Amino acid sequence: IRAAVQAVLAGDIAAPAGVELGVERDPEISDLIKRLQALTPQQTRVLGMLAEGLLNKQIAYELGVSEATIKAHVSAILQKLGVDSRTQAVIQLSKIGNDPLQPVG
Repeated sequence: IRAAVQAVLAGDIAAPAGVELGVERDPEISDLIKRLQALTPQQTRVLGMLAEGLLNKQIAYELGVSEATIKAHVSAILQKLGVDSRTQAVIQLSKIGNDPLQPVG
């Protein structure tokens, strides 16, 4: 999951196997990719973990930081993606493919 988020941040598109990507991108998808690229590496990790369904407490444990730090990252992610909830952030991420955080190929 995290590798696919990194690929998206590098400007690539993570798409399920067998999905052909056209030369032109949907403007909404292009905008979403730009918003994802605005995330810091740590915010990217947190978003990947949100997509895995982990709770703030679990993410904090995995990353070795406080739960308050994770809450701050989640707030920043929501703001950068222009959404109001964790669920909406994951839904936005899903718009770039059926399983957007899986590496291409």
